This record gives sequence, structure tokens and C-alpha cells, in this order.
Amino acid sequence: MSLAALTAGECRTIADFGAPNEIDRWQVVNDGVMGGLSRGQIAPAGDAMRFWGEINTDGGGFSSIRHRLDRGELAGATHLRVTMDGDRRDYQLSLRSNARLYGRSIAYRGSLQPSNGVATVALDGLEPSIFGRRVPAPAFDPAAARSVGFILADGRDGPFEMKVRKIEACSA
Repeated sequence: MSLAALTAGECRTIADFGAPNEIDRWQVVNDGVMGGLSRGQIAPAGDAMRFWGEINTDGGGFSSIRHRLDRGELAGATHLRVTMDGDRRDYQLSLRSNARLYGRSIAYRGSLQPSNGVATVALDGLEPSIFGRRVPAPAFDPAAARSVGFILADGRDGPFEMKVRKIEACSA
């Protein structure tokens, strides 16, 4: 299904964790895919999705969650607005399209710095990376977005927890 592009001043809800079964659309990807030992998991928490676990930087050092987007779901968006509570660790928004470099999928990341429970991430300021390393790549194209997610890879061992209530794609 392809969606119409957002118009100026419009927002579209991408995920609302107050809705039944929203969490079923999400998957956890831990650093075990690279031989790491970090653990992360998700569960409903009232009107939020709880993402928690423990980071182990010996052999990996990340935990992430993501879900696929419908074609054109972010078309026309200039920023994403995330309603969340965190533990002051440096969580990042992570978006992917079909963009590839060296045969690998490029992750476009932006830091989540919530103020009064809301973090806003400009889509034109996302940093392209592969396996956490910045790479030269074209700017992120919101219309080509295929997945959205969150990752914690801040280089610190220990427990983590964030709760996400809502994700909205907005156009300035």
C-alpha cells in the first residue's frame, strides 16, 4: 500500500502503543547477530512499549528494535516526533531505506533528546552508518523509508530502559 505524501503542517501517526497489538509489529535485534552478549526485549506497558535490557560492550554493544513501514509512509515528512520516557542514555532513532553501500544496508540515525517527554528528530540531519560507523552516503529520502526503529549503542555497559508511547511523522 502506498500512502499520500504529508502536506505542510500535517502529522501522521506511525505507531501508537495505546492501540491493541501495536507491539506485535516490532522485533528486537540484539548484537548476538555479531557475536555480542547484549540483551534487549519489548513488552506492553500500559499505553507504551517498554524496551529494556542490558548492554554488554564485549563483542558488540547494542540492542535495537524496529518495524517495517508501508511504502510512502514517511513521504513528505521533515521530522519524526517521538513521545517517550528514557533513562538518560543516548538512544537513537534508526531509519532504513533500500540504500546500500559496499553491499550493506545503510542505517540513518538521529539522537533522541526528549524535552518534556517528546523528542523531535529532523530527517535532513540523520547520519548514515553501517555497523555503527559513519559512511559517505546520499541524504536520507523519507519517501523511500522501509523501516523505523530505535537503537542503544552508547558504548556503556549496564541496564537500560525506555518507554515509547507514540511515533509521528510530521511535515513543517
